[in-house]
Amino acid sequence: MEYLDKAVYITECDDYNIDNIRVKLNQAFTALGLNSQYFKDKNVLIKANLVMAKKPEYAATTHPAFVRAIADIVYQYEAASLTVADSPGGPFNHVTLSSVYNTCGLNDIAGDRIKLNADFTYSPVRTNGFRLKSFNVINAFLKADIVIDLCKLKTHALTGMTCSIKNLFGIIPGVEKVEMHSNFTTKEDFSEMLVDLAEYAVSTKPIIAICDAVLSHEGNGPTHGIPKKTGLILMSKSLFSLDVVAEHIMKMDGEVLFLNYAAERGLTKRNYEDIDIIGMDSVPTFDFVRSDASKSMIIKYPKLLGGRIAKLLETRPKINRKKCIGCGKCASSCPKHTIVIKKNKQKRIAKINPKNCIKCYCCQELCPIGAVDVKQSLIVKILR
Repeated sequence: MEYLDKAVYITECDDYNIDNIRVKLNQAFTALGLNSQYFKDKNVLIKANLVMAKKPEYAATTHPAFVRAIADIVYQYEAASLTVADSPGGPFNHVTLSSVYNTCGLNDIAGDRIKLNADFTYSPVRTNGFRLKSFNVINAFLKADIVIDLCKLKTHALTGMTCSIKNLFGIIPGVEKVEMHSNFTTKEDFSEMLVDLAEYAVSTKPIIAICDAVLSHEGNGPTHGIPKKTGLILMSKSLFSLDVVAEHIMKMDGEVLFLNYAAERGLTKRNYEDIDIIGMDSVPTFDFVRSDASKSMIIKYPKLLGGRIAKLLETRPKINRKKCIGCGKCASSCPKHTIVIKKNKQKRIAKINPKNCIKCYCCQELCPIGAVDVKQSLIVKILR
């Protein structure tokens, strides 16, 4: 039925018990009309969320139990193969991904049935996006017949929320993400770029969005927030519809800019109430702590002061000098090369030049120890 193409299936799921997840996902696949006719002899890619090497209990990355359950189902439906892939920030190579796979718990489930991507090549593509025209895409994505966009429900310093649309940013080779941030320096341009990328992706092959919201992630997401128990699984053949519903679950209705652009292009209904919900009678909601970067009055009320004054009052990243170990990860991930590592009293420490900072928060996201804080203007603190 045509309405199932944009419907969102929601079900409760209290824990990461593999048998429980398999049952819940089986029900979701059946409800959305996904069966052997859909998967038979197809090469399936799970586009995981492997943003950095973090253990599953931090709720920042894809939980291995979901990968195992999905593998059981697609092989039940006679899929030809299943591969797990992502391109986190940094070099897209064996060394980087080996550490990520191991820490995220994926090595424990890998084998003949579940392959961890070892193809670190990519190819150029072109599209007629509003902002995005030409870029590279990892070949693991290009070679797949069907993609399962296996995302997490998380807050995000730049975009407010990361779910299925933002998860597709991982089909861009790691180091080139830095270039993307450099080319799309405003939240508006970056958000439109994400919609361009998602439009391109769904135009090339079927993409099924599955959101692990058993343990979500709040606060300084997508990597340095804290786990939040929400006990849900979301699934849809429309990643745009799923994200609108996810935004409502987080009580962020209307806050996620890339969903505004997606709705303007006719890719989704902007109000979750206009989207068909199956599996549950109503959509549950939770109070999510926003990232520190999103708490500025300028973000909440962008036209309040406007112009140069608004720029002065924006939040910005700040190195926590007590935590910083001078590893240089923030400097190598900075799109504008505005971070340097200096020696201070026998200790190496990062330093940000605020003049050139574009406030993309790549440094905060990719810092392995969470040594990047958010600094707010004193005026904003007083007004809040």
